[in-house]
Amino acid sequence: MASTEVIHRYREFIAPTADSESYRLDVPLDGARPDVEIKATLQHPDLVRDSLLVLGEVLASDLRRQANDRADYLAYLLRKGKRANQAVWEAQKAFLSAKYGEATQQEAPLDPLFSVGADGIDIEVFSRDESTYARLHLKAGHAYQAEHFTAGTSHLSFTPALLEALRGIRSHRPTTLHGHLSTSGDAKAVRVPYRWLRAFGQVQAASTLPATRVHLAPVDLYNVLLSLRLRKAKTAPRALRYELVPGQVPRLVLEPWEQVLSASASPYPGQLPRVVRTWGRERLSLLGRLLPHTKAVDVYLLGAGLPVFYVLDLESASLTLALSGWTDSGWAGIATFDLLAPSGGEDEVLAKRIVKQLAEHPQTLDALSETLRQPRQTLRPMLLQELLKGTLVHDIASGLFQYRPLMTQPLELDQLRYRDAREEQAHRLLATKDQVQLTRIHDLGLDGTAIDGEVQDQQAHRHYQTSFTLDREGRTIKASCSCHEFRRSGLKQGPCPHMIALRLRYAREQAALEQARETTEGRRLIRAETRTLSRRQGETVLSYRISLDERQVLLRWGHDPQALRQQRLLFNHAEEARDAYFARLERLAKQGFIDASGA
Repeated sequence: MASTEVIHRYREFIAPTADSESYRLDVPLDGARPDVEIKATLQHPDLVRDSLLVLGEVLASDLRRQANDRADYLAYLLRKGKRANQAVWEAQKAFLSAKYGEATQQEAPLDPLFSVGADGIDIEVFSRDESTYARLHLKAGHAYQAEHFTAGTSHLSFTPALLEALRGIRSHRPTTLHGHLSTSGDAKAVRVPYRWLRAFGQVQAASTLPATRVHLAPVDLYNVLLSLRLRKAKTAPRALRYELVPGQVPRLVLEPWEQVLSASASPYPGQLPRVVRTWGRERLSLLGRLLPHTKAVDVYLLGAGLPVFYVLDLESASLTLALSGWTDSGWAGIATFDLLAPSGGEDEVLAKRIVKQLAEHPQTLDALSETLRQPRQTLRPMLLQELLKGTLVHDIASGLFQYRPLMTQPLELDQLRYRDAREEQAHRLLATKDQVQLTRIHDLGLDGTAIDGEVQDQQAHRHYQTSFTLDREGRTIKASCSCHEFRRSGLKQGPCPHMIALRLRYAREQAALEQARETTEGRRLIRAETRTLSRRQGETVLSYRISLDERQVLLRWGHDPQALRQQRLLFNHAEEARDAYFARLERLAKQGFIDASGA
């Protein structure tokens, strides 16, 4: 995917002035953005210090696999007398440095956003690997007392010097924060990938989806972090599973050890039991520094494959941490987030009215509907568009939409619709009916699910056999395709368009079946599927895996996932097998089993 050029200008960082009586911290803001300024006295300096240091850690986090440094191996070859290799290696390094070094250094994510308003200061960061988003809100009059401010949005550079200055803040010493425009300094151009901007907008759009809210106490999160610190998982799955039963306190289960941590907060208020598996649990360690300041934790669970949002109530501030669930967007994100893309034409007049209204005062969707006299179903797609373009920001805790320009000019949706040319080609294949077909879905039990399919590219006059296997964590562990691109380089360059198209088709089929199975007519269309149900009794878990495959129903149950008992039921007609399958599911639900299939 291409990139866009962004100009930053910061003055040289000035070391803070400090004595026994006061501490003054000057923060340089981006001089290439409109004028933004604030001068304030921090009322909780230690809270602001720890919160900003957490944002710095989020910004620096990058869990993608890093290329190996071959310097030691080169030294070994030189000791063995391989002189020719040194010349070749040096020539390769010189060529790559000249051709790609400068471009690689310039390509980077946007600097953190620094927004000032009457209600407080908002600072947003998004990690380089597109996996972690954080938003800090410092409440005006609580976290700080402003002497004067100029409202607006700018960028803040988290330099090592600034981070070192933040560590010098002490709670017993009055601290003044002065953030103002950089009128001096050299302009620096960076190339921000559209891929990164697209992922940023997707996380924002995901925050508007219906979510299950779980209340936790700070000690619950501490117990999770302590358990993860004491031991490391060497095998999959590595999820943090939430088991939610109405009237009972939430249970947090750490896989693969099946360690159960019962929450100490209020019981789950929902009407139906749920099991939700979340990913990226190691990144929760970023919150450890803030636990002493935390009064309560709210977790917003959107569903399998979607981000999970942790909102920390810091009393005079709040921090929202969103874990996207992936560290490599080559496979992840394409199966679900394409559904967030708005459809239909854009009403530019209404979009401008929305932005103008929210620029004056943040509002919820319901309040905006009353103000503009427009139905929710009309406003929601327009809000999604503005979130994807970076014009607005959404606070999942309060439901407020707020004007916050990500860049000086709104982004073009056409540039953000696809991650790269391969994904664009995959959507082209899906746009023509019957070009992408699922031929076989095979449940592998603990090993995951195998999906086979056929892709008929009518434009290229080619026919491809494509398949991939998903493990229990939803990751693609094996894939193949008969196309020339896969035969040439395999998965070294990422999935080919035909694999992406098949996975998209599989995700849409699963979503359609999940919606259809709630109706009698929809159930008649289901001829093969597998559901997993579980019931916890103390420390033991009884699990059922029930599979429907045409005229047969396969039952597997037991306490040990590695040694399940098995029973196969054969019927004369597929309709009889389907009726027996759903009857068994309903009977287990009445016995207190929770459907964990979509977890």
